[in-house]
Amino acid sequence: GLNDSPSAWYRKLDSELHAAGFERSKIDSCIYYMREDGKLSGVYGIHVDDCATGGYGKKYEDALNYLKQKFEFRKWRNHDGDFCGARYVQDPVSKVISMSQQAFAQKLRPLHFSRERMSKRDEPLNPKEVACLRAINGSLNWLCTQSRPDLSAQVSFSQQSFPEPKVQDALNVNNAVRRAKQHSDQNIVFSVIPPEELCVMMHSDAAFGNARAGATQAGYVVSLTSKAINVGKECAWTPVFWRSFKLPRVVSSTLSAEAQSMSVASSMCEWTMLLLSEALDGFRCPHSFWHSTGREAVLVTDCKSLYDHLQSPSTPALDDRRTSIDIIIIKDSIRRLGAQLRWIPTN
Repeated sequence: GLNDSPSAWYRKLDSELHAAGFERSKIDSCIYYMREDGKLSGVYGIHVDDCATGGYGKKYEDALNYLKQKFEFRKWRNHDGDFCGARYVQDPVSKVISMSQQAFAQKLRPLHFSRERMSKRDEPLNPKEVACLRAINGSLNWLCTQSRPDLSAQVSFSQQSFPEPKVQDALNVNNAVRRAKQHSDQNIVFSVIPPEELCVMMHSDAAFGNARAGATQAGYVVSLTSKAINVGKECAWTPVFWRSFKLPRVVSSTLSAEAQSMSVASSMCEWTMLLLSEALDGFRCPHSFWHSTGREAVLVTDCKSLYDHLQSPSTPALDDRRTSIDIIIIKDSIRRLGAQLRWIPTN
């Protein structure tokens, strides 16, 4: 119950993980790696006192036994267990992992209104209704960031309705709750991809002026797939990071919206590549790791004008100089990643 107890707990767990033979990631302080003969043999992830781990070999097994002696784990599950409110199930043969928050989604409850109240959609919510909407948004935000990318845009729009949400905003979030429950059995499947075949793929997209006050909504999905996708083969595909968000700047064109969206998304792609490199190759200086990973990246857009500007060797000559800057940033990111750029039709 003391103010410093979370910090004290983290320091204790951190010291015992190091004593067990794990090393802390320099990029994400909640991830720990174990290496045997220079190769990755174990990963240990923590979220407060919730833990998830995977690995192989005697050194790894000895480390787990050591941790079990040091801490009283309330539950210890193999191949099937809960982590941060989501259920993870691993096929013992194929090693494919599926993750679902079905139980969490089914517990969501909408905001209830009388028929008369529903007819006044432009009226502001009262303080009690605002508090309920905040609680629903919090639950939906946790759900969409962990396992339900299909809800991300609706949740983002609902969050943008504050500080003065109206009845219509509450009805919109009720639709999101209905969708969450309707497709509560939706899984995220983590496919098995050999490390030497690993490829990071990023899809980026943006609308134009579809948010409040002329703002624009954008989004991206960063995923893991196989290098074979670059030669036209159908491959396993696993989404790992996704986000739907309002662009920080009001834009004057679709090209500007798409460029700003990809600029944000490509930085997430770089971070993912850096994290993978640290896990599989060991940590090196961030400035030098780009030249020796051997991994591929693919950046995907449905905006033909953005694709053409990024493919052109010349400096973009645009009236909107901010868009020119975004395009230059993306080009630099593509160069660092050694990435392939792809255009796909919107449909």
